[in-house]
Amino acid sequence: MTIRDDANSPTLDLVSEMVTRRLPKRRRRRKWIVPTGLTIVLVAVLAVVVGRSGSDDWHTECTAFTPVAGPVPALEKARQELLSVGHDPVLSMEVVDLDTCTTALSWKADLAQPTASVVKLLIALDLLQRTSTNSGSVENDVTAMLARSDDGVASRLWQSGGGPAIVTRQVQALGLRHTRPPATAGQWGSTMMSASDVSLVYRHIAGPLEPEDRELLTSAMAEAPRAAADGFDQYFGIPSGLPDATWAVKQGWGSANGRRVLNSTGFVEVGDTYAVTLLSSWSQDADWAVVSGALTKAATAVRGVLH
Repeated sequence: MTIRDDANSPTLDLVSEMVTRRLPKRRRRRKWIVPTGLTIVLVAVLAVVVGRSGSDDWHTECTAFTPVAGPVPALEKARQELLSVGHDPVLSMEVVDLDTCTTALSWKADLAQPTASVVKLLIALDLLQRTSTNSGSVENDVTAMLARSDDGVASRLWQSGGGPAIVTRQVQALGLRHTRPPATAGQWGSTMMSASDVSLVYRHIAGPLEPEDRELLTSAMAEAPRAAADGFDQYFGIPSGLPDATWAVKQGWGSANGRRVLNSTGFVEVGDTYAVTLLSSWSQDADWAVVSGALTKAATAVRGVLH
């Protein structure tokens, strides 16, 4: 069965308590009428707010990354966590440190795998590049597509943006090397990307992307609820595996070519700021809860390279 991403995935048991995120919700721009005497005070207060929660939370100046050197014990542990459950796993991983501009972990990072909902990052970036201003409708669409992983919004934006042409444009714009559009034009979740290309996407968001657009994307990703729009528990991998971290994630799940697809990607802050990418696919008989748990354990193992 060809992937149409998350829509037909089974629902996992959901935890009744929602996890409270540490990053604030995106603030919409408003017009303020301020008495003159309060101007200086408000400027000072706003400076503090922006410094803590503004668009530069995930900003980096990195233009090149030093390759990982020598064996990485955390990588082997993460691999074993994923391999131990069986079901013929195909894995690729990469972790880049956006503060030190180094690659902290890499495993088959150039192997292209189905993206599932991770492709929504490309859809969002393409939309912002084609839109002169971030209107309320654009902000709402991006937030719904990235936070709740809303497939309906993604399908509408995919169609209006030319479908596979979105991927082609982003490959050229971001210099992606292993990314290709889906074989069937309407199946956006079957877009293929490598872990190293996902890292390039996050490096673009953290670097040259306009601050306003960076704030919109990362705020939406930081507000991802446990239950996605289709009811799937999207707190596998990074959110549950790194409970001491601040994160902004884009997860993906679905089926492609008779295999389960489960991806956990995003920004992670634990001291330094990282882009973490865990891509995986499994035989169709794999239980969603089992492979979700394995990806969460792998994310916990990756904690060993986060400073």
